[in-house]
Amino acid sequence: MNNLYSREELLTQIKNCGQSIIDNAESILGDERYFMRVNVSFDILRLRAEIPKLEIKREFTPEKEFEDELTYNELKKGE
Repeated sequence: MNNLYSREELLTQIKNCGQSIIDNAESILGDERYFMRVNVSFDILRLRAEIPKLEIKREFTPEKEFEDELTYNELKKGE
């Protein structure tokens, strides 16, 4: 059992992950102009050989693609 984190240690790891998300909220969100979604997850394993890991995924539309679509739609309205 010495190679496993205790319940208290696991709770501390979860709290630390949460605090890191709070502390880094601005960089997690990013500053992409056409942001679509963000997914934040953390992985905590019971084995002492592993430390918690945070994973951030952001999805956004490339500016040029979005602006070209807006221009296309505006031109279609004018016809």
